[in-house]
Amino acid sequence: MKNKVIVFTLILLTSGLFAEILSYDKVIKNLRGIKNYNDGNFSEADKKFQDNSIAYPDDATLQYNLGNTRYKTGNLEQAENSYKLALKDRNFKNRSKAFQNLGNVKFQSKDYQNAIKHYRNALIEDPHNQEARYNYELAARYLQRQKKQNNQKDQNDKQDQKKQNKNKQQKKDQDQNKEKQKQDQPKKDQQKQKEQKKSKAKQAKEKKKKDAEKILKALLQKEKEEMKKEKEKMNVDKTKTGKYW
Repeated sequence: MKNKVIVFTLILLTSGLFAEILSYDKVIKNLRGIKNYNDGNFSEADKKFQDNSIAYPDDATLQYNLGNTRYKTGNLEQAENSYKLALKDRNFKNRSKAFQNLGNVKFQSKDYQNAIKHYRNALIEDPHNQEARYNYELAARYLQRQKKQNNQKDQNDKQDQKKQNKNKQQKKDQDQNKEKQKQDQPKKDQQKQKEQKKSKAKQAKEKKKKDAEKILKALLQKEKEEMKKEKEKMNVDKTKTGKYW
């Protein structure tokens, strides 16, 4: 397991620097850049290789070395451009390594689909490139894991969207109910007032009826009492006169 980790680390760093350059000026700058690179001074190495690549833009080796330093400094987009410039030279003998490092750039960006494509091209250029083969298989496993994660994320997103839609519909229904209640409230108020008036009228009618019955009862009672008194008076008069007719 330890060996696999070490191999993986070395593969992902870069695949070496090349000093096969004919011009003396190019050779000096390139060697200095390589020394800076090997010493871990990647920013200085980048300057040397960049100066060389500007002076000799068609030199694939210079572009390749510049790509390596840019990879090391984390400038993946610029590193990718440099590797692609190097690969324009169909006679560049390290095309397999350039494709491999392009794959490394895409791997670091988690673009495993394109990483696999570049590793495949590296193997086409050199079927014996074991580092590219190892990274090809590794990227394939990462791609499968990524697809699984994306599928899970899609399912979660769909569930979240479904929940959001449900909440929106519930809120919409609630708002519509509130609006309907607001529109119906005047009608309810009118109906309530109408019922209240009707109830008051009924109560007034019942009160009037009760008052009339009370008055009638009082009159009947009074009349009854008066008849009683009249009868008693007649009885008294008969007693006095001795007449009963």
